[in-house]
Amino acid sequence: MDPIPLVRARYAYSFAVVLDKLGVPLDKLLREVKLPRNLLENPDRLITAHQLWSFAGRAAREAELPELGMIAGQVPVVEHGDFGRMVYETITLYDAIQTFCDNAKTEYSRADFYLTRDQQQAWFCRGPIDGEDPMERQQVELYVLIMMIDTIRLGAGFQWRPSTIYLQTNDAKGLNDVPLLRNANVRFGCKHSGVAFPLEFLSKPLHGDIAAFTKPENQPDDILLHTDFSASLRLVLKNYLIGQAPTLDAAAEIVGIRPRTLQRRLSQSGLSYQAIIDQTRFEVAAELIKETNLKLTDIALELGYSDAGHFTRAFRRWAGMTPKEYRRFHAV
Repeated sequence: MDPIPLVRARYAYSFAVVLDKLGVPLDKLLREVKLPRNLLENPDRLITAHQLWSFAGRAAREAELPELGMIAGQVPVVEHGDFGRMVYETITLYDAIQTFCDNAKTEYSRADFYLTRDQQQAWFCRGPIDGEDPMERQQVELYVLIMMIDTIRLGAGFQWRPSTIYLQTNDAKGLNDVPLLRNANVRFGCKHSGVAFPLEFLSKPLHGDIAAFTKPENQPDDILLHTDFSASLRLVLKNYLIGQAPTLDAAAEIVGIRPRTLQRRLSQSGLSYQAIIDQTRFEVAAELIKETNLKLTDIALELGYSDAGHFTRAFRRWAGMTPKEYRRFHAV
């Protein structure tokens, strides 16, 4: 016999927060689906998927908002517990989406996400959503859609909007008025959900890509006005990656703070020191591959890899392609 589908309580909590703000009688809905309110106080607790689906569908009907799932889903991915932190603590968009897909079952036991691509674009997809009630399935799908777009924006930038979206739900009143979907080609009634994005986004580094701050000619260099703690640390560490990367203690000394303070500041951003080193290595490697004619074996040695094969495997894990493919892809 198959196990009962389970999901983290954090998703029900997200819907509950919106309902509270709208003045919808929350306790009544929770009683109807037999969800004790105190369960929502611990987002990592497990509830049945049936309870979440039923709660989300009833909530949308009670609030008369067919797009409620999109509103509830506006919780940043990084705030989805350990799962969100794992996604956030990645190197490139490819790495983030793969981490999302590989770990989604820790959030919902029957989750089915995957990444596919063709010659022109990549697709972040979600397999068939369970359930018989169309409104329930729609709310779950819309919440998931926002999570997927939010993940893509980690690399694409937070102003990016999708141009093509596939949804399993049927066309519903109100969805076309949502700003995020207004200019998108949205296809309804599809077998799988999917968000298309440019193929080149896969190799984009996350969390404040330095390239995003490229300034127009004759404009003052304002990069330091737009960097947070982790981005500024990567700027510093770029100077020390030739050969052996500095230890956490050495980096703390360079910055002028205690090691525990450095760890705490990174933890507040959902990052570890090793993640910062990996992100910085990728940024430096990508720059050297795109902007110089150095041999790939020399780049590997400069970044502290004694074996070029180790560098190739690490780069493929970060970018979804080998250094050689990356150089060819970005050739002018």
